[in-house]
Amino acid sequence: MISGIQSSNNISMLQQTSQVRAPQCPAQEEASVQNPNDSVSFAPQTKLEKTLAATASRAAEIEANMAPHEPGEILVKTKPSLFKGADSIAERYGASLIEKFDMPSQMGVESADGELIHLKLPAGMTTAQAMAAMEKDGTIEYAVPNHVYQMEDFQQVGDTMTAEQLKNAQKMPNDLSDKMWDMHNVGQNGGTVDADIDAPEAWAKTTGLPNGQGPVIAMIDSGVDFNHPELRNNILVNQGEIPDNGIDDDGDGVVDNYWGYNAYSQNGDVMDHSGHGTHVAGTIAAEGNNGSGVVGINWTASLMPIRIFNDNGSTNAAAIIRGINYATSHGARITTNSWGGGGANEAIKEAFEKSHCLHMMSAGNTGTNNDVHPHYPSDYDLPNNLAVAATDRNDQLANFSCYGQKNVDIAAPGKDILSTVPGGKYAVYSGTSMATPHVTGAVGLLLAQDPTMSNDEIKERIMNGGDKLPQLDGKVASGARLNVNGSLEYQYQGNIAK
Repeated sequence: MISGIQSSNNISMLQQTSQVRAPQCPAQEEASVQNPNDSVSFAPQTKLEKTLAATASRAAEIEANMAPHEPGEILVKTKPSLFKGADSIAERYGASLIEKFDMPSQMGVESADGELIHLKLPAGMTTAQAMAAMEKDGTIEYAVPNHVYQMEDFQQVGDTMTAEQLKNAQKMPNDLSDKMWDMHNVGQNGGTVDADIDAPEAWAKTTGLPNGQGPVIAMIDSGVDFNHPELRNNILVNQGEIPDNGIDDDGDGVVDNYWGYNAYSQNGDVMDHSGHGTHVAGTIAAEGNNGSGVVGINWTASLMPIRIFNDNGSTNAAAIIRGINYATSHGARITTNSWGGGGANEAIKEAFEKSHCLHMMSAGNTGTNNDVHPHYPSDYDLPNNLAVAATDRNDQLANFSCYGQKNVDIAAPGKDILSTVPGGKYAVYSGTSMATPHVTGAVGLLLAQDPTMSNDEIKERIMNGGDKLPQLDGKVASGARLNVNGSLEYQYQGNIAK
C-alpha cells in the first residue's frame, strides 16, 4: 500500500503540532482571552515543521512515483562520521529507531562508512515527506522507502509426483530422470538434442564437494523443506546452535537458527510453505546418484536457507537486507535470488555490493526488456551479480522471460523444470526463478573445482563458457545459454564479455 499525501492534511498536521509544541507569547495569550471568537492562523514553528512545509512540493513529486512500500517507515544511510548518528537522526525527525543494520565495512572502521538505520516515522508523516526533508539534511547520504517485494511468478506444470512415480524414467546417474531435459536433452518430449547445460559432461569433472567442505550457497528465498530426502544431507546446519531449545546458543542474535535464518521474522523458522524455495534448492543441490527422485547440479553441497518471505509470498527491503547481511557474515560464498519486481532501493543495492559473495538474480517474468523497463534487483549495475533469463527445451527464449542486452547476462533452462517440492515430492515449474538456480549450481561446481576463483573469473567463465546462440544475440549480454561443462573447461582471460 502506498501512503497518501495531501497538502491539506500536511498543513493540518503542522497546525496541530504547532498548537501543541509552540508556546504563545504573552500578547497572543492576552488576545485569546479578550477575543475568544477570533481565528488564529499558526505558521510552522519548529525547524522540522518548516522543513516539511518548504519541501511539500518535492514530497508530492516523490509520492507520485513511489513503488509499493511499508507506509510510515524509511531506511536512512548516514554520512561517514566519527560519531554515531542513529539516535540523533531519529530524534530530529520525531521517529523511533526500529533497527540498525550490521553492514559489512569496506574501510575497516564502521563509522567511516556511515550507518544504515530503519526508522518508524511519527504519526502523520509519510515516507515521501521524510524523504523530501532528508534530501536537505547534510548528515544523511540517502533515504529510501522500505520497499515491498514478491517472489518471482512461477507456474506449476502438471501434478506433483512421488519418487516412486519417477522411478521408471532414469538416466545416468541413477536418479537423472528423463524429464530433466535441462540437464541432459536427447530430444525427449519434443525437445532439441543438446539444448541443455551438459551436466553429465560436467559431472565427469566434479559433482561438488561434501557438505561443510565446499562453497556455502545461500538461498535467499521462501525457505526450504529441510526434511526432503533429496535435500536434508546437503543443507549446512549451524553446528553452534541446538535446534528447538529456544536459546541463542551461538550468540549471533538469532534463536534456533539451526537449519538457516528467517530474515522476515528474525528467527530460525526456514520451513518452505510455497514450494518455491524448495524447487530452487533441488536444481542447485538435490542429492545425486542416490537412486531416487532427481539430481541437482551439485550432487553434494552446502546449502544455507535464508527465508525472506512471509507465508503470503511478500517481503520488504529491511528483511532482504537482513538476509544478505546474514549470508555475508555467516560464511556464504554464493547467493541465489529468485525474487524482485519492486522499486530500486539504494540500501538493498549497497548490501549486495558490500557483500563479498557472487549474487545470481532472476531477470523477471513479464517478458519485457529490462534495458527499457528496469527489473530489480537484477538491473543493479554491480560487479558481483549475474542476471539470468530463461530458455525452453528448444533453446528459445521462454515467452515469459525478461531479457536485455545490457542488463541480463546469460540465459539458462527455465521452462518445464523438474525439481523438489515440500513433502518429499517433485513437480515441474516454469519461470526465471527456475533458470537462476542452474547458474547458481554451475558456480557451485566451479568453486568446487577451484575455491580460489574470483567473482570476475567466475562471471567470465559462466558468460563465455556458455553455448552461443543466434536467437539470444541481442537478448542477453553473453548471447549464450549456460553450459556448465563449457564453463569448467573455459580458460580464464581476465576479460568479461559484455
